[in-house]
Amino acid sequence: MAFPQTVMGNYGWEKVESSTQKHVLGTRMTIPDGRVYRYVEVATAANIAGGAVVQAAAGTAAHDQDLIVVAASAGATSVTINTSGTYTEDQYKDGYMHINSGTGAGEVYRIKSNTAVSGAVGMVLTLDEEDGLATALTAGSGNCEVGLSTNPYKDVIISPTTVSNVAVGVAPTLLTLDYYGWIQTWGPAAVLANAAGVIGQHVRVGGASTAGGTEDMDFDGTHENEQLIGVQMLIASAAADYALVFLQISP
Repeated sequence: MAFPQTVMGNYGWEKVESSTQKHVLGTRMTIPDGRVYRYVEVATAANIAGGAVVQAAAGTAAHDQDLIVVAASAGATSVTINTSGTYTEDQYKDGYMHINSGTGAGEVYRIKSNTAVSGAVGMVLTLDEEDGLATALTAGSGNCEVGLSTNPYKDVIISPTTVSNVAVGVAPTLLTLDYYGWIQTWGPAAVLANAAGVIGQHVRVGGASTAGGTEDMDFDGTHENEQLIGVQMLIASAAADYALVFLQISP
């Protein structure tokens, strides 16, 4: 059964959350004025305050690249990891396997499920790909190595003072831990400011100031590596206030 990739919402739907999942993670919602949202699952660690920048979950360093695989033929829909590690069941469900070196380098595959393994080889990924692998995978270190990442809309967190993944949106209201809800990715949004803003300037992830906050990107040689998320709109906000920002994360 296919599920809609985009739903048409009404004003206020973006503030509705639930303890049970209602949509596929990452489902896009638009409302009549053009604002855009994505459906997320909030991590179990803490609530996310309204107006805070939201980040994808940090990756697991032991899983992010250079995992060796068992040889697999083109068209196969399962991949076995031959590097010892620990994985919980379906830890990477709806996430991605990318080939970071060797045969098939540059290819990305959606993960349907994975088995649980504790400190051992043999974790099996089932791919959510109709035609399976486009390229046969070669066993052995240096021949074909892969990395794993969770769905960017799964277990989202408030953007920390030390960024550990990509910013995926802004919370339009308080998001309860371990609940499902919406984050805004495009259009006018009230966003926490770490410093007084300047109308018309690009806005970036705040970095080492307040978690979930933003600052202007001045292009003055300082903090120019941070992610841009939009443009400051009508008011020049004071620090710790909420500025109207035209978000430009994902249309």
